[in-house]
Amino acid sequence: MQLWRFLKPAALGFTLRNGSQLLFDWVTGAPPIPLRVRDYVAVHAREGDPVDVLRAMDRFAVEERFLMNVGPDKGPLVRELLAKLPSNARILELGAFCGYSAILLATTLGTDGKIVSVEKSGAAVEGTRANVAYAGLADRVQVIHGSSTEIIPSLEGPFDLVFLDHWKDLYKTDLEVIEKCGLLRKGSLVVADNVGEVFGAAPYLEYVRGCGRYENETRTATIEYTKIPDAVEISEYKGDGRAV
Repeated sequence: MQLWRFLKPAALGFTLRNGSQLLFDWVTGAPPIPLRVRDYVAVHAREGDPVDVLRAMDRFAVEERFLMNVGPDKGPLVRELLAKLPSNARILELGAFCGYSAILLATTLGTDGKIVSVEKSGAAVEGTRANVAYAGLADRVQVIHGSSTEIIPSLEGPFDLVFLDHWKDLYKTDLEVIEKCGLLRKGSLVVADNVGEVFGAAPYLEYVRGCGRYENETRTATIEYTKIPDAVEISEYKGDGRAV
């Protein structure tokens, strides 16, 4: 990700605010954000109520500390996409952070759906597992600790939807590994969050739009809890003989 893009005028206020928060956390030795969110959820949300858990995370993001969640503005898009999937769909998520999107996906999909979420950060894994369990969804969401590129070959496919929401420089690399491992079927959706200009996602977008294996749609959006322009890329896999 090209960090200089966050110094553009449209993103400068956002960058300065979050940079100062990171500096404060470093100076004070504050716990990792996912663990702070976990503790906040345990105090401010009703146990067993996924919707209230998401509301608590939204409040934390607005009132306490910015969170790079999917956020409430993209919720309708998530529900729209999941409505196209079977009730027992399998979803692969790369990048769990605090568990927001895993909870949203699992709640929207229903009791027969399964989410596999891969996360490299140990603190994020701990926080996500706690939040998912607190929301009452531990039986629908499996959180795997490890590097996405290393974990993907060990997964069993196919997946009906792949949600990319981790380090943006890995989007293209990991999608190629997913394809190579046969984890997509014809009609599988690959949804890449945060592909707006500020994130420097051009290599990924060039790949999915130019490789000939996807039908693509771009949805404009904003960076979570801000007014900074962003986008989501939705790619339907057409297959190339390797898909299940």
